[in-house]
Amino acid sequence: MAYLIPTLYVIVSYTFFLLPGLFNHVMELKILSILLPFIMGVVNLITVLTVGRKWTRKTLLNCTLIIKYGLIPFYLIGGSITIGVTVAALFPLPLMALLGLVTIVFLIFGYGILLGASPYALAYIIKSCKEGKHSKIVAILSGICQFLFSFDVISMMILTIKEKHLVKTTICVFGGMCLIILLILLDVFASFV
Repeated sequence: MAYLIPTLYVIVSYTFFLLPGLFNHVMELKILSILLPFIMGVVNLITVLTVGRKWTRKTLLNCTLIIKYGLIPFYLIGGSITIGVTVAALFPLPLMALLGLVTIVFLIFGYGILLGASPYALAYIIKSCKEGKHSKIVAILSGICQFLFSFDVISMMILTIKEKHLVKTTICVFGGMCLIILLILLDVFASFV
């Protein structure tokens, strides 16, 4: 039951890309599909502040990993789109400057989803620091990383390995993430050749 809300958060976050295109004629549903990840972010916060206080450190870590690892493709896709649109906006053609607005919108929504994902990670970091698993310096640095793109996932990977919990899974996810980034970079470089 503890893993239901984090799983729903990941699913709802992907609807940001999918649902607005499905509701061509119903503006209210488009707005709802865009706001749904933010609503679920508030639900995450409420869950952590109420029920989550009773959960174990491992349960909080598992909830964090569900969200962080589940959103890696989301941020790779969104980041690729953002970078592509930003590069396209640099070309001196009419209307290309409007693409800069797309970048800003993607960054705002991406950061909002990042904020909605942070309550479980912060609760885990605080609980692990109180239990003496991580030092205060590590907890503070990891807490700050939860609000920075990419560093949030990398810091949780480091804490997971330090915790000796799901080490093989973490290594596989890290390897897969690096492979996907490499493929994206190769695709970008191939388009210039």
